[in-house]
Order: sequence, then C-alpha cells, then structure tokens
Amino acid sequence: MIAGPEGPIVVEWETGNISSSHRSMNKLTMLLADGVIAAGTLVVPSRALYVYLTDRIGNIRELEPYFRLWQSVPCRKGVLEIVVIEHEATSENVFKIPKGTDGRALN
Repeated sequence: MIAGPEGPIVVEWETGNISSSHRSMNKLTMLLADGVIAAGTLVVPSRALYVYLTDRIGNIRELEPYFRLWQSVPCRKGVLEIVVIEHEATSENVFKIPKGTDGRALN
C-alpha cells in the first residue's frame, strides 16, 4: 500500500491460482466501497502469457465474467482496475523450466 493524493493505493500482483485472484478482487472491492482505499489494482497475466506459467494461475480471461459483479458494488469514489501484462516474445533457443501441475516450477 502506498499513499496517493486521494488516499491509500493498493496494488496486488497475482502469483496464485484463480481463487486467489477472486479473493484479491473481492478484498479490493470491499476496501474501496468502504472508503478505506482510494484505488485498488490487481495485476494479472494475459491468456497468451498464462500458458507459460503455473497451471490455473489467475488470468484475465477467467476474471472477465465477474466484471459486472464488481461494477455493481456501490462506491462513491475511487478506482478499481485490473492491469494485464503480456510477454514480448518467445524463443526456442532458451532452456525451458519444467512445468508441474502442483503450483511449483521444477529445478
């Protein structure tokens, strides 16, 4: 959390599964609606980047159906946003880190 000109700003970078993303968005929505924070941002990968990350990591495609729910929460002022990150390129010339299904990359 950092101090902004209108109040506290919270930024969460999603590294957990999709359930974690929902918890983050719900928490940010409640804090914003209660006037505790001035802005809340969740950073998530795009669906294209998703395939290179841990299985079931939170991503924009799986959050989009819930936008209406979060928009329906009464809020007098403030900002709630999701920032989507994307990779610049891929290469077949680099060593790939093995991908597991247990939420942990293998060495």
